[in-house]
Parts: sequence; C-alpha cells; structure tokens
Amino acid sequence: MIKFSHHIFLSLMNLRCRFKVTKKHDFKNFDQNKSILIFTMSESQSWYEVKRVIKEAEKMGFEARRVLYKDLIFRENKVFVGSREINETNTAGIIFRVAGTKSGKYIEARNLVIKLLGDKIKCVNEQSYLQWPRMGKIPQLGVFLKNNIPVISTKIFYKKDDVLKEKWEFPMIAKDSMGFQGKSVCKIDNQEELIKFLDEMDEIDLGMWLWQKYLPLDWDLRVIVIGGVVIGAMKRTAVGDEFRSNFSLGGQVEKWDLSKSDKIIAENVAKSCGLDYCGVDIMKNNKGDSYILEVNRQCQFRGFEKATGINVAKQIINCIIC
Repeated sequence: MIKFSHHIFLSLMNLRCRFKVTKKHDFKNFDQNKSILIFTMSESQSWYEVKRVIKEAEKMGFEARRVLYKDLIFRENKVFVGSREINETNTAGIIFRVAGTKSGKYIEARNLVIKLLGDKIKCVNEQSYLQWPRMGKIPQLGVFLKNNIPVISTKIFYKKDDVLKEKWEFPMIAKDSMGFQGKSVCKIDNQEELIKFLDEMDEIDLGMWLWQKYLPLDWDLRVIVIGGVVIGAMKRTAVGDEFRSNFSLGGQVEKWDLSKSDKIIAENVAKSCGLDYCGVDIMKNNKGDSYILEVNRQCQFRGFEKATGINVAKQIINCIIC
C-alpha cells in the first residue's frame, strides 16, 4: 500500500502550482454558427448529460446536438456524420460518451476522429483516449502507482490456485477492471464465498479482476475536475444493505467541502491521465487517509449537480470554447 507521505504532498503541491486555471469565457471571439457534437451509442445513452449540455448551449446562443457513432463515415482524410462533413468551419468541439462494444469498433472510430480532427477541433479528453483506448482499472492502477498517487493495496492474479493460496483478510473486494458503474464490484466475506466466486468464473477472465483490501466505510467522494481544476465534490453514501455508494445504485448524495490535500490529489489524477474532464473517486480509511478508487473520464453528473448545485454542463462547454 502506498502511504501519502509529506514528501509526496509537497510534490503534488508543486504540480498543482503549474496548473493553468480556466479563464472565464469571452463570447466575442466565438463563432456561434459552430456546433458541439456529443457522440453516443444510442439515442438514450447518457440522456441526462446530453440533455443538459444541449440546454446550456442553447442558453449561450449556439447549438449542441447528439450524434451516433454508427452514423460515422470516413472518406480518406474527411469525417462525416451521415451526409454532413465534420470540420473546423461547422464544429466547435466534440464530447465522447462511452463507445465500448465487444468488437471495439466505435473505440477505433472515436480515436480516428481525434487523429483526423484533433488539431483543428477541441475533442474533450483526446490525449487520454489516444494513450489509453480503454482505460479500465488496471491501466489506471499503473498510472497511479507511477505518479505516486495513493491507492488501496491491490493484487492481480492469472491462476485461480494463486488466489486461493493467498492469505486474505476478510472481507475483501474483487472488481472487474472495466467497472460498469460499480455493478461489478463484489464484497467477499469469507473463504467459502471466495471459492464459490472463483468456481463461477472462467479462469481466462481472472486477469481482468483486481483484488483489494476492504475499507469499512459506507461512503466515498466523487470529485469533478474540469480544465485541470477541481470544481467541487460530493459525498456518496450507500443505503441499506448495499455496500456500494454509486448514485446510479441508489446511493445518497450531498455536497462535500474538499480538503486542500484531496483537491491536489484529484487534480494530479486528471493531469497524470491527460484528462480535460473527469470524475475522481476518493475513499478514506478510519484514520482519514485518502485513497483513489478510480477515475471516470466519461462520468455522469446528474447526482453531482443535484448535490452541489454546480452547473457541470456549462463548465464542460466553457472548457471547449474558451
């Protein structure tokens, strides 16, 4: 387990001092004939986030609209959505929602859009997408460890026998690298449950799971970072027998006043992962030490806006057109 030492704290302080603070937007130089495009897999995906960006753009006097990955067409060095070419004369910026398919075809499409248009059009999180096409929890772990970001002690195995030979302190947490909004996070209370869990898993999939120490708190923090700067934080608390605190799983949310050290950690996560916009999840132990659970580069923000009153959609737009 990585401890958040005084030396690391000073290093993160220095990193924070180098962040460029997002300036207030000046609309005088913005071409309001240009649109912001929001790519989704379907007409219903991320309905709240898409609706909010469209509404805030309308208030500012220009268009934001949903477009579908399946309507993309590439002709040599040009990008089309249906019959309309996407270029710097008609598009101000692009937001990508989850593009995952089993084949990965839309992930490849997303990154081809960035490679062809990224020098001319702002593509949110483009640096991160090109470096990590799929940024699951295992790639994140590597980034966090390399950049001295505090994480919960984590183990990864490729053979079931090695998992069973390990001396575990129960309860423990097993989580799929790809996440799925907390739905794949499993709490295992004893050896019998561990054996059953492994029996139901194909060993070929084992290496995509992370095994972590269980922190006995029923809450965590979601921090949103835009343009390298924390805009706010909320506390998420699990309800009833549910140990996961995700808002999408029924967790209660409330505004949280983030400490200076946690702001620095969250901003360092965004910087280390090359993210313009992200949600950083922080959990604490009984001593108050902070650990990064994960970063979500396409985070939903319905619960966050409800808890904090912060206009996330507008700040994402400002990140694009500033």
